[in-house]
Amino acid sequence: MPSVIWMRPVRGRRGPEPSRDRDAIARAAIAVADREGLAAVSMRRIAAEIGTSASSLYRYVARKDDLLNLMVDAALGAGELQPSGDWRMDLQQIGHAMRAVFKAHPWLTTALAGRPTLGPNRLRALEAMLTLLAPSGLPLAEQLALIDVLTSYVRGFVASELASDAAIRQSGLSAAQWHADQAAYTAAIRASGVYPLTSALFDELQRTGAADQDAGFAAGLDIVLEGIAARWAVVRHGKPT
Repeated sequence: MPSVIWMRPVRGRRGPEPSRDRDAIARAAIAVADREGLAAVSMRRIAAEIGTSASSLYRYVARKDDLLNLMVDAALGAGELQPSGDWRMDLQQIGHAMRAVFKAHPWLTTALAGRPTLGPNRLRALEAMLTLLAPSGLPLAEQLALIDVLTSYVRGFVASELASDAAIRQSGLSAAQWHADQAAYTAAIRASGVYPLTSALFDELQRTGAADQDAGFAAGLDIVLEGIAARWAVVRHGKPT
């Protein structure tokens, strides 16, 4: 039996026509992970969610790793990018869309990091991004490296957002009180005079609103895209922008 689930038949050759499919199983597993976290996902639990037995579930997915691969690929979605003709605008759109997906499925940042399997949705996304970068003339391996930088930035930013949200929940404080406590702490740091550059950073973030998560994400994404543009320029013109 092939180890990659997408190389195997959708259902076994024996037995009656199945009443369920991989998509329905993946959706049920995603719903559990969204509500309770990835640790709550098991073959037995998902079988119960769809109203069957664990032994019956194995007709569709041979092992839990297959289930996780289906979940990751389904969560990434099958949305199609309509290229605008502006690679930077399109990659910016992709970056924001990825952030939305990671925030909608908090378990995905962890699951995707250690799951290199290329399912249909992930393949379509990769092909779309390679198509956007093709005019750069960069070797395909370097284009992949740039895509990895973009994806890693988005995933890392969202992981930080989720960790911050978890810290607030675990503190037992309201979000307003937690932020008020953090503001009091940063004010004390500024007043100490020990960290002048860090204090200036706090002032700038407060003044410009860059501490806002949406603004911070957009600023970081712009920096990533500037790096891609600079590398593109080196190849095309022999010098960075």
